[in-house]
Amino acid sequence: MSSLIYSLVIAIVALVPVTVNQFVEDSESASPTMFLEQTDQEFFYDVSPRYMQTRTKTEMEQARSMAEFDSPEKIARIVSYKSVIVSTFDDNYEPIIEVAGETSEFNEAQLKLLQSVDYSDDVLIRTEYLIKKNGKVEDGYTTPHITIVPEKQAEYAGGNKALVEYLKSNSIEQITIVKKDKLKPGKVRFTISEDGTISKAILVSTSGYPSIDKHMTKLITEAPGKWEAATDGNGNQVEEQLVFSFGIVGC
Repeated sequence: MSSLIYSLVIAIVALVPVTVNQFVEDSESASPTMFLEQTDQEFFYDVSPRYMQTRTKTEMEQARSMAEFDSPEKIARIVSYKSVIVSTFDDNYEPIIEVAGETSEFNEAQLKLLQSVDYSDDVLIRTEYLIKKNGKVEDGYTTPHITIVPEKQAEYAGGNKALVEYLKSNSIEQITIVKKDKLKPGKVRFTISEDGTISKAILVSTSGYPSIDKHMTKLITEAPGKWEAATDGNGNQVEEQLVFSFGIVGC
């Protein structure tokens, strides 16, 4: 599920919880940020895969080189590769499996790793190289972070904008305690099961405010409406993990 980021300053005129019918009607104008006038701080909301760059299992199975993960313009300027490291990693950014190579073409072990990843796994491909820049050859590197997604991702009834509007409208009072420069990137990972229900909601990164963390975890778990489950390349329903990000933008 991809999400577009819009900026909007909104005035808070009432602390009234919003029902699913109310926020679906207004979802077209929903913004993923709320401006906190008393702190000059924007409070960010987003529900999506962990990383903006996503690939399906089918695409990973067919990948053969770094050319499929970087821009043609940059690839054309690379003189030579020093190292290419493919790894999977956990919520704490600790490597689970790491396989090194020396060329832009993936070696047998790297291909085996890429072909073994499952839905919602996260992959890092770190490359170091020499690249032409402004008439000179310089050191450079690329670190694409990729989340593996089902061929058809889970979808919330009413759309992602409606979900964000529900989360915003039902946390107005709770975020009034936020102070400038103390807000952090909060994240709750949760699973959309094969029957379209939410389960396994876990806080993986704090916003810096435990009470907000607790409330956001409760909000996403109890979100009204139904999800349409994700499906694989054969049309079979599968689980998908998503991340509810709130607070400030960040890893």
